[in-house]
Parts: sequence; structure tokens; C-alpha cells
Amino acid sequence: MATISFARGVPSADLLPVDELKSAIARAMDKDATGMLLYGDPMGYMPLRTWIGDRWGFDAAGVFVTNGSLQAFAFLAEVLFAGSGGRAAVEAPTYDRTILTLKRFGATVDAYPLLEDGIDVDALEAAIKAGKTPGLVYIIPNFQNPAGNVTTLAVRQRLVDLAAEHGFWIFEDDPYGDLRFSGNDVARMVDLDTAGRVIYSTSFTKTIAPGIRAGALLLPEELRKKMAYIANQTYIGAVHFAHAAVAEYCAAGEFDKGLDRARPQLEARKDALVAALDTHLGDRFTYRAPEGGYFLWGKLEGVDCDALLPKATEAGVPFVKGSDFFVDDSGKDHLRLAFSAVKPEEMDEGIARLAQLL
Repeated sequence: MATISFARGVPSADLLPVDELKSAIARAMDKDATGMLLYGDPMGYMPLRTWIGDRWGFDAAGVFVTNGSLQAFAFLAEVLFAGSGGRAAVEAPTYDRTILTLKRFGATVDAYPLLEDGIDVDALEAAIKAGKTPGLVYIIPNFQNPAGNVTTLAVRQRLVDLAAEHGFWIFEDDPYGDLRFSGNDVARMVDLDTAGRVIYSTSFTKTIAPGIRAGALLLPEELRKKMAYIANQTYIGAVHFAHAAVAEYCAAGEFDKGLDRARPQLEARKDALVAALDTHLGDRFTYRAPEGGYFLWGKLEGVDCDALLPKATEAGVPFVKGSDFFVDDSGKDHLRLAFSAVKPEEMDEGIARLAQLL
């Protein structure tokens, strides 16, 4: 029985731009073999930094390219919290690796409920007034992992205003923003920010391929030297070979072509998953279908998903249990289903197997 995995938020092999990347590597080697094969600037490969700066309207000098955006976040957590501690605020639920990374570097992690319009800003503001001002607020504003929510413009503006007033950093983690397949885009917090308190993060893992290990931050000037120092002490320079290939891929116009290919494929997978859920689980599973991204989040009323997971894994339909995404291990009746790597024709069988375990 073949595994149909709903666990990993990755594209399936048929969505990878294999031929385009082969050509990009060859062109990059012809143009800048030396730059690809030697150490370089710890802030990252400059042609890629320049392309990112041009696309996102940011000074290339402040673009920081690392081996995936999670590594960039780990560097930031080290800069802000290692040896000094402090508070970090996250959504509940939120990306599990963020919680682990913050705790590893000594942060006290405060979780605030994720409402339909975004993080509970009233609760955050009340905590600030009570003396629990965070040094960092971590937000996934578009197609949130795991919940799929999109933070509204009003909540984004309030967060930016609070950051300006109280001096904390906002980490705007946006790996899925380019993967909207319905609805309308919402202004980024980095574009609303006039006080220089937003650190914007993007990743080519979700939009090109995980194996290229390329992520980037748009860094306020105050943080650039500290982040470059951590990068230099960690690895001297990021993987310029891979990043030169990404730069060439993007410069040739393949990035937007790839997005145009991926969006309808992801929407078809989401639609197939929704249809399978409605058929096999019905009212037992409550969810809201996302307008983009990789994930569908839902609640199985009265079911311990921690206990369900080993059975589902044995049945070849692993998922990620909801408790992984909470600081306090709550959410045991929730689960995250990644639809990005499952073909539409596999969805019905996968969810049918899961339903048989209940």
C-alpha cells in the first residue's frame, strides 16, 4: 500500500522546475563560475540579493540571503535572545519550528490566539500594558502555517503601529504570499512600516524547490552587521552555487512562470482535498478552505489526533498533529493536512483511509 503523505509542506516532484533549473545552472556557470564556487559576502550572493531587492522594492544592501528562511530566523533569534533572554510573541497555533527555535535561544514564548482576522491584537496590547512587551512578534500573515488564515489589513496596521510605539520587532514570515489562487492580496507589513521595525522574510523553498535552500530577509539597517557577523561565524558564506542558479532562474523570468504553473495545480489539489473531506468525514471535521498556500487546518471533534497519528502513519496517510503548533501542547483535536505534495487523484483514497481509522 503506497503512502499518501499529508505531512510535509513541499511540492510534489511533478511541480519541480527541473529543466528550467538545469538551464539556469549552466547559464550561471558561464556567467560567474568563480563567484559560484568561492566564498563570498556573508550577506549572500549579490546578483540574487539585487533581484530580490528590485522585486520587493528594497535596498539590496539590506537583503540577507541564507540557506533557507528558517536558518535566517535562527540567526535572528540568536542575535535577539541568546544569552539575554526576553519575550517573543507568536500566534496560537503557529509554525512548530519557530517555537522550537525561539526556545532554543532562550526566549520566553507567549502565544496569543489566532482569530479569523489574525493574531488577537487586543490580547497582545493588554499584555504589553501589563509589562509583557515582547522583543519580537512572529507573524505568518498569508495562508498561515498551519491554519491557512490571512491577516487582515486592519490587524497588520495595528501590529505595525504597536511596534513603532513600543519598539519591538515584527518578523513577517511570508513564504506563501506568492501562492494565492483566489481572493485579493493584502498589503505587506513591511510596506506599511515607517519606523523600520518589520523584518520581512521570503523563501524560494515553496516557490521554486526545497532542495535549493534559499531564503531571504529584508533587514532594517540596525540589524545588518549583527546578522552578517552571525552568518560569517556560522558558515563564512551561504551556498552561492545554489543561489547563483536561483538568481539566473529568476532573472530569466522563470520565477513568475513557475508561480503561474503552481497556483492552478495547488488550487486543484485543495479542491480535491475539500471534496474528499466532505465525502468521507462530513460534519465530523470542521475547517475553512484556504485561498492559497500549502495547508488545510481542521478540527476532529472529540478525537485525540496525537493518538490517531501513529495509526494514520501505519495506514500510510501521515499528517501533522495539531498539538505540535501550540506552546502548551493544546490543539489535540486538530490536525494539519498538507495538500501540496498529494496529486488530486490521490486525495479521495487518502482521506478515505484516514476516515476508516475513526
